[in-house]
Amino acid sequence: MTGRDGIARAVYAAVQRRSLLVLHVFIKKTQTIPRRAIETALKRLEEST
Repeated sequence: MTGRDGIARAVYAAVQRRSLLVLHVFIKKTQTIPRRAIETALKRLEEST
């Protein structure tokens, strides 16, 4: 995704075969996904189940 602040990335999970659960969206600044973004996504995934 491209927005006013730059390129954004989303961390998501496939649930119940045909649905996607968007867990976290962040602005891309480096090639790697920030550890904090992964931790946030994992926490939200645990809360949703």
